[in-house]
Amino acid sequence: MNRAAKRQATGSKRYAVRQSGLLMVWMLVLVLVLTACGTGGDTNGGTAAQPSAAASAEPSPPSDTEAQSSPEAQAAAAFPVTISHLKGEYTLTEKPKVIAALDVKFADQLIAVGERPAGSVVAGTKDEFPEYLNAQMGDVKVLGTRDEPNLEAIVALNPDLILMTDFQEEVYDSVSQIAPTVVLDFYEDWRDTLAVIGAITGKQAEAETVRQAYEGKITGLREQLAAKLGDETVALIRPRPEGIRVHGPDHRTGSILYEDLGLNAPAFVQEITDDTSVEISMETVADVGADHYFLLSDDLFAKEAEALAGSPVWKSLDAVKNNRAYDVNSTLWIAYYGPLALNIIVDQASEALLGPH
Repeated sequence: MNRAAKRQATGSKRYAVRQSGLLMVWMLVLVLVLTACGTGGDTNGGTAAQPSAAASAEPSPPSDTEAQSSPEAQAAAAFPVTISHLKGEYTLTEKPKVIAALDVKFADQLIAVGERPAGSVVAGTKDEFPEYLNAQMGDVKVLGTRDEPNLEAIVALNPDLILMTDFQEEVYDSVSQIAPTVVLDFYEDWRDTLAVIGAITGKQAEAETVRQAYEGKITGLREQLAAKLGDETVALIRPRPEGIRVHGPDHRTGSILYEDLGLNAPAFVQEITDDTSVEISMETVADVGADHYFLLSDDLFAKEAEALAGSPVWKSLDAVKNNRAYDVNSTLWIAYYGPLALNIIVDQASEALLGPH
């Protein structure tokens, strides 16, 4: 099953919005419509544009005089800017002051360029932001979870702009009535999303600095890893109730390992081409045949991870016998997908494979 089909198959299960909750939302929306003023406008006169294949931004290039002015003036000079997204185009006439992020990766990316959202969803079931972002989140409001955004909380935030992905397609109609809404591809490369965040905030230069720093970092690590590992292979696996999930090169964390860091995938992983992962039984985990394993686990599937770790099949693997199996947190490695989180993943992977720096 490909990514698009997978999203479609799982989408109908994500949201169950109660009628009473919606009534409250629409009443509050009416108040906002009568009192709020927006920061931009639909370039199509209120009619939906044809969805674009990918998100993009078209900022006006700054003049030489603007480039030499203050950061505030440079940011202001970045507008108006037109953002192309999955629902059409939206033109920002000024920098939005109150942004609602319906995916944690947007909070990560905003912080990476020196901004932060006014409100954000969380990735898990707890009403708390990821530990690696806690110090920077301050008084950012919790807007429910990524799976079930809290519409009442979004209305109460009174945002200038809402950032969401097609993961939340089923609530788009409700959310887009609250404030202008930009919808990006859930599987979009983080570099492309970061460029859009830079355009939205007038921080294109900062976004490019973040990207270049990451590229420079992985270039150096790729060389070190190649020299140390040679032809040795690496697999990324996650025990779940339905089986052992093996992530392939097209998985967004798999691409960090195999593309960014240049690690070698075993033949079993290379053959995962129809989807981002496959599931196998515990009895066949040896078929993966990797020299190194990153074992993903978290509180949700801790029992399954413990069962694998205690199984005779797992203990019989040469990688396990030689201490080449590394426990990593699946929420951090899979759920956040912003440059701050990705840098932590790269650090943890390289430290496991190269040893402490």
